[in-house]
Amino acid sequence: MRRLVVYMLIILLLFSGSPLTLGKTASSPGSETGPLVDLQETFSRIAEAVKPAVVNIASTRIEKTQLYSFRSPFGEEDPFEEFFRYFFGPEYGTRKLQSVGSGVIIDKRGYVLTNYHVVERATDIQVSIGDGKDKKTYPGKVIGKDVRTDLAVIEIKGKKGEEFPVAPLGDSDKIRVGEWAIAVGSPFGLEHTVTVGVISAKRQNVAIQTRNYEDLIQTDASINPGNSGGPLLNIKGEVIGINTAIFTPSGGFVGVGFAIPINKAKEILSDLIEKGKVIRGWLGVRIQDITDELAKSFGLSGKEGALVSEVISGSPAEKAGIKRGDVIVQVGDKRVSNSNELRSLIGRTPPEKKVPVRVIRGKNELVIDVVLGKAPEEEVISKEESQEERLGITVQNAKEGVVVTKVEPGSLAQDAGIQEGDIIKEVNHKEIKDISDFDREMKEAKETVLFLIKRGDATIYVAMEIK
Repeated sequence: MRRLVVYMLIILLLFSGSPLTLGKTASSPGSETGPLVDLQETFSRIAEAVKPAVVNIASTRIEKTQLYSFRSPFGEEDPFEEFFRYFFGPEYGTRKLQSVGSGVIIDKRGYVLTNYHVVERATDIQVSIGDGKDKKTYPGKVIGKDVRTDLAVIEIKGKKGEEFPVAPLGDSDKIRVGEWAIAVGSPFGLEHTVTVGVISAKRQNVAIQTRNYEDLIQTDASINPGNSGGPLLNIKGEVIGINTAIFTPSGGFVGVGFAIPINKAKEILSDLIEKGKVIRGWLGVRIQDITDELAKSFGLSGKEGALVSEVISGSPAEKAGIKRGDVIVQVGDKRVSNSNELRSLIGRTPPEKKVPVRVIRGKNELVIDVVLGKAPEEEVISKEESQEERLGITVQNAKEGVVVTKVEPGSLAQDAGIQEGDIIKEVNHKEIKDISDFDREMKEAKETVLFLIKRGDATIYVAMEIK
C-alpha cells in the first residue's frame, strides 16, 4: 500500500504542471541558481541552445565494384569453368556512395568534431548548419583523423570574420550511470533530432562490427544510423560524448547505443587540428588483466596492474629490460589498475620520453626507466591509406612481416593475385619486418614489385606491375 501511495505522488508531480524537485533549477542550460528543475523546460532549452552547433554531414566516396562475374553457359558442372573464369574473369567499375552523419562544432573558427567512419575515404564533404530557410551548407575538409578512437575533425570556412556557434564541452570522467543523456543528430538524415534517455553503463572494452573500442558510454537515448558523430549531452547542455555506434540485429535502435567519452577526444584534439593525426607512445609489450587465478599463480596480493604476456623483439620494453611475467603497476606517478589503463597511459605519453615503469617481478618490486618509442599503430594508419590508394591493399604489422588485411576489388593487388591473410615476408628480395620496411621498399620500387608471400603452409612469389 505504501508503494502505491509513493507511485501516485510521483504521477501527480509529473502531470500536475509543478516542477519535479531534483535539487537544481535551470533557467538556462547549466545554470545552478535554485532548488528546482523543470525537466521539460530544461530539455527544450538545451535543444535550443545546442542545435545551432550540431551539423549534418553528407559525404561522398568513390569505390571500385565488381560489375559482373563470368557464368559458364554449360551450368555449374561445366568442366571448363575454371578455364573460362581465368580468361574471362570479373569486370570492375566504380560507383558513387553517399552517406549521412552528424557532427558538433567545437571551435568558433569552424572546427567540427565527428566520427572517423563518417568521413572515411570521403572525396566530397558537405556540412550543413541550421534547417529550413536558415540552412547553410559549407564544403568541409578533413584536417585530422584517428582510426583508433574513431574520431575526426573537419574544417569549414565561412565569410571573413564569420564565427560559428559552439557547443560547450563537459567532463565525461564525472558522469554516473543513471544520469540523463540527450542525443542530438541526424538519424536517417532527419536533421536536428533530439532524443532523451539515461547513461545506462560505462564500458571499458566493446567490439562492434569490425571495430574495437576501449572506452564507451552506453545509453538508451535513441541513436540510429546518421546519429554518428553527433553530441551526447548531460543535463547542463554540455557535450559528454560523441555518438558512435549501436548494437542492433535489425539496423535500427533497440535500446543500446554508445558514445565516445568527450575526455578521450580532448586528449587528442590538439594533435588532430595541428598535426592531422595522433602520435602516441609505445612500450612494446602485450598485456592482459590479472584474474584471481593469475594473482594466485604469480603470488600477487591483488589484481591491480597489467601482466606482461609477451615482450616484442626490439621494442623499448625489451631494450629497457622488462620481461615476460612482469606485472606493471605504475607508470611515472600514475598507478595502473588494469591493462586498458596501461594502454591509455602509454598512449598519452609522447614518444622519446623517458618514463619510470614500476613492475613486480616475483617477490621483488623494480623501477625500470624506459624511453618510449612511436606506436606502430600510427604507422599502420598512415601507411595503410597510402598503399590502399596505390596498390589497393591494407596491411598491418605481423610477427613474420606484414599481413594483408584487405584487398580492394579491381585493384593492382587483386589482379596480381594477392589475398587477404597473405603475409608479406620480402619485397624485391628485401626482408620485411614491419610497416616501415614495407613502405620504404614500396617507395623505392619502380615498375615491378616482387613479393615473397607466406600463404598458409606455402611460401610463394607474386609479381605486380605498378607502372
